[in-house]
Amino acid sequence: MYIFSVDFGTSSLKSAIIDEDMNIIATAKKDYELKVTEGDKVELDPEQIFKSFVKAAQELNKYMNDVEIIAFDHLSPSVMFLDDEGNPLYPIITHLDRRSLKQTQEIVSKMGEDEFQKITGVLPFAGGVSITSILWIKENLPEIFKKSYKIGHFNTYFCKKLTGKWAIDPVNASMMGLYETITESGWSKEITSIFGIPVEKLPEIMPAGTILGGLCREVSNLTGLKEGIPVILGSNDAATAQIGANNVNAGDVLNISGSSEILSIITDKPILNKKYYIRKAINPGKWQVFAIVTGGFAIEWFRKEFCREMDINEYYNEYIPNLIKNRAKKEEVEFLPYLTGDRHSLEKKRGGFIGLTLDTTREDLLLSILYGIHNPLIEVFKLAGEFLTLNKTIKITGGLTKDDSIIHLKEKIFKGFNFEIVNDCPLIGAAKLAMNSLKGN
Repeated sequence: MYIFSVDFGTSSLKSAIIDEDMNIIATAKKDYELKVTEGDKVELDPEQIFKSFVKAAQELNKYMNDVEIIAFDHLSPSVMFLDDEGNPLYPIITHLDRRSLKQTQEIVSKMGEDEFQKITGVLPFAGGVSITSILWIKENLPEIFKKSYKIGHFNTYFCKKLTGKWAIDPVNASMMGLYETITESGWSKEITSIFGIPVEKLPEIMPAGTILGGLCREVSNLTGLKEGIPVILGSNDAATAQIGANNVNAGDVLNISGSSEILSIITDKPILNKKYYIRKAINPGKWQVFAIVTGGFAIEWFRKEFCREMDINEYYNEYIPNLIKNRAKKEEVEFLPYLTGDRHSLEKKRGGFIGLTLDTTREDLLLSILYGIHNPLIEVFKLAGEFLTLNKTIKITGGLTKDDSIIHLKEKIFKGFNFEIVNDCPLIGAAKLAMNSLKGN
C-alpha cells in the first residue's frame, strides 16, 4: 500500500510515493511561478498549481494502482475566494503579499492591537493573516467578495476540487485572523461581526488528517489515481513538518531553512508577544510559537545581482561554503532581512545594509545576509526560552540544509544547541496523518 503525498510550496510542489513505514519510494517536483505586480501584490494561479499536481501524478503513474490514500500540505496564508462549485474567483493571495496595509490600520483602529491578539494570537500583519487581504478584496473588488460562496485557504480549494467537500483545519483557521486561536473555540463572532465577514462564507473547521471523502472521477481520470480512494484534509506546511520531524512535545523546535527562514516551537502555553505569532499546532491543546523572515530568497537575490559570473553550483557548493569557513563576519556591516517585507510588523519595512564603507566587499555583504536572516529568529528563540524548556536538538529541514557549512553557521548562531537534519518532513508528516486516519487514530 502506498500514500501519495504532496507538499505545495511557494514556488513549486514536491510529490512522493510513500510506503506504510514512511519510506519515500519515488518523487516528482514541478515548478510554478509567483506573480508579482505593483511591488506589493504577490499571487499564485491556482489552476497552474493544479495542473502541476496533475503532471506530478502522471509522472509517478506506474505507482498509482497501489496508492490507497492522498495526503498533502501547503503554503499559507494562501487566501482564496471560491464560488459555490469551488471555482476560484481570484488568484491565491500569498503570505508574501503586502497590499493590505490600509486594512491593517483599519483593524487596529476598530479593535486595537491587544484585543485582536488576545483572540487570534497574532497582530493583523498585512499578508501575514488573511483578514487583511479579505478586507482588501471587500473594499477594492466588492463583486468578488459578494460572489464568494466560501473564503478559505488552499486546502479549502484543493479538498473541494478532489472530494466536493468544504473544509479548513484549525492551523489554517488560526492563520486567517478570524479564529479564536487561544481558546480553540471556532470562528470569532466578534471579529466577523465587526468587519462584516459573514460566518457562513467561512468553511467548516475540521481536524487536519480528517478523511473528507473519496477522490472524484474527474481528478481520477486526469491523474491515474483510483477513483474513490480517501483524501485527507491537509494542513499548513510548517505544522505538518513538525509531525514529520516527530516534534509533538512542548519545547520541540523546528527550523525550516529554504526560501524563507522559519522557526516553529511547540508550546502548551499560548503566551502572547508582539514579536511572534501564536498559531495552532496540529495536535489539540498545542500551539506554535512561530517566526518567519526572508531566507533563501535573499541569498538567491544576491547571487543574481552581485555574483553573475558564477553559475548556481559554484555559488552554492563552493563560494558560500568557502566564505563561511574562511571569513569572519565584519561586525559593523548589518543586513536588514526585509526584502519581502516583514510579516511581524504593522509597518511597511524594506531590506537594506547598514555600516557600509569604501572597503566593504561583496563577501562582507553576503556574510551579513547569512547572519542577518537569523537575527529575528534568535530574538524569538530567546523569548520562547523564558517560558519553555527548549529541546537542545533543533530539527532542521529545507533546501539550505544540503550544505554542512550552513549547519555549522547555525550552530555558531544558536549557541549551545545542535541541529539534526530531517529530510522531507512536510511530505512525511502528511503521510503520517494519512496513516493515522486509515487506522482510525
